[in-house]
Amino acid sequence: MSITKRQEQILSLLEEQGFLSVERLSKLTYTSSSSIRRDLTRLQNLYLIRRTHGGASIFRELNHAVPLSSRMEKNIAEKRKIAKNASVLLRDGQTVMLDGSTTAGFMVPYIAKHKDMILFTNNMQTAITAVNYGIKTHCIGGESVNQSVVTSGEQAYSAIVKIFPDILFFSSQCVDYDGYIYDPILEENHIRELMLKNAACSVFLCDAEKIGHRSLYRLASVNDIDVCVFDQEIPEFHTKTKVIY
Repeated sequence: MSITKRQEQILSLLEEQGFLSVERLSKLTYTSSSSIRRDLTRLQNLYLIRRTHGGASIFRELNHAVPLSSRMEKNIAEKRKIAKNASVLLRDGQTVMLDGSTTAGFMVPYIAKHKDMILFTNNMQTAITAVNYGIKTHCIGGESVNQSVVTSGEQAYSAIVKIFPDILFFSSQCVDYDGYIYDPILEENHIRELMLKNAACSVFLCDAEKIGHRSLYRLASVNDIDVCVFDQEIPEFHTKTKVIY
């Protein structure tokens, strides 16, 4: 979850300028364009920036007035708390699906505490972590999304439609006050749609800072999800869905 000094510099530049091209970032940081592209992919996977054609822009609506170091540390603490809260839904012998989000990845230590668990995920790093915990793990193949550790594409889609997990844990970039879940990455949104169709129980993992925002692509309504798990109580957010915090 940590980022490099150069990635921190890129974020600072984007905070100041709003949008910068890969070429401009390369000149400002004295770094090759290929390295900048890898940095931008990393920052997008952490939901800190939005990749656009030829460059990147900052997620101003989610990141304003929050120092980077504090935001990173706080996000880790929140994700751990959310995973702990969600762990009450785990039972021995379950088949568990985790989406490609980093938040869902924090469920792995809690899954490992149960017997005879089977895990499916389209996040390669989550899969490696799960294997190291001794969990029987299936990593869903496919194309890397924006050169990240998350897989998507036709191979992934055809695999997911054949999997019927007992429980799905997933997250997304944000959710508005009307209860609609959004994400800026089309491929990841489609993967989640397929996962949701086959899961016996769906669990949405969300920290409070994601509430009240919208992004590029709408995924679903929280009213169609079985359980929502937050890191704290959110009085202004109302849903008919079961809530854990």
